[in-house]
Amino acid sequence: MAKAARTIHHPLLLVFVLISLLATLGAAGGHRCPPVPSMTAEGACTAVSGTRRMRGLCLRTLRAGAGAGAGAAALVTQHAAAAVRAALDAYAATVAAATSLLDGGAVPADDEKAAFGDCMVGYGRARGAMARVADELAGGGCDGPAGDLRAGYTAGLRGMDACRRGLLSYPASPLYSRNLADRNVTLLAALLCSLVPA
Repeated sequence: MAKAARTIHHPLLLVFVLISLLATLGAAGGHRCPPVPSMTAEGACTAVSGTRRMRGLCLRTLRAGAGAGAGAAALVTQHAAAAVRAALDAYAATVAAATSLLDGGAVPADDEKAAFGDCMVGYGRARGAMARVADELAGGGCDGPAGDLRAGYTAGLRGMDACRRGLLSYPASPLYSRNLADRNVTLLAALLCSLVPA
């Protein structure tokens, strides 16, 4: 009789364990990240750069972000994160330069001051968007909906373009060339983010 009771409980325990395992796998399976590939900085830059100039910017950015391990393969999320950090650093430097120019009286015309102000609004939008991209990449690139990275870097590019439109009448402004350089770093970040599987 004791042997019969043991055989009844054993299959029930097995069924319970299997159901629990399937429930756990099902819950985790809906939010599983696809495998993230690894690439060297050179491989990632070659994959995303259409010009020598962009490839050079990419290599400089990734090597500066990697430090001593610049030649080693890294997850593409790490390469994208390095470019996003470079973009955020560039934004901060440009905002500081614009503030210094305005505070120092180097921008005498009211129209140009207004263009600088509009440009800084674009930088604020870009900074907020790219900070969200940085947070998403820190989580592996798949914490949110699949389009979060794309929406973030697209908003970053739009912020740079908003600044550029305001400065079109002032091509001699030091802010004009800084914005162009910052947009290129933002574009690089977007291109490297495109390597992250959705």
